[in-house]
Amino acid sequence: MSLDTISQVLEIECCWIQTVDGTRRARLAAERGLTEEMQAELTSMDMAQGLNREVIGLGHRILIPDLSVNGAYGLDSFRQAGFKWLVAVPLMTYRVHGILGIASRNRRLLKKETPELAMVIGGLIGTALNKSRLSQKSARQEKPGPGKPVDEITPPKAPEAGPPPDQTAAGEERPFDVHSRRMKKFRGAHEAD
Repeated sequence: MSLDTISQVLEIECCWIQTVDGTRRARLAAERGLTEEMQAELTSMDMAQGLNREVIGLGHRILIPDLSVNGAYGLDSFRQAGFKWLVAVPLMTYRVHGILGIASRNRRLLKKETPELAMVIGGLIGTALNKSRLSQKSARQEKPGPGKPVDEITPPKAPEAGPPPDQTAAGEERPFDVHSRRMKKFRGAHEAD
């Protein structure tokens, strides 16, 4: 539905969403206007290659205003299909969930605001994906086991005195502390020089 709206509002012929799964592979989740060759090229890229590395690995947006002269990210199938420009942005919350890409054969449809608009839309889709995944995870944790009635589910135990607040009993960091450390590292790597 998001891609249909983007296609209609921006009047573009091509857009797609790739999501990152647990194996850190980008899979094509939805698309509008991709040829079979374009689909094959996008799904064959690994995380160390141009587009995926820049957008998913580093969280950067990519604007290619002229696909005919820019071969830095591969994307030969887009050039062969007659596309003139391309924008790819991260689906991002506190981490990158994937890529939102848009492309067109009409040069006049690329506006100065297009990359920023794509970033906003990518952020909204990223937030929706994050909420959906958290909801699914929560539902799996609350599900009763086979043959166990819902009213027999044991409520969570009250915290006991134990290790320091920044570590669990096994000496591992708590999820929030891991997240906090990763965010500090991410921000440090992406600060303007």
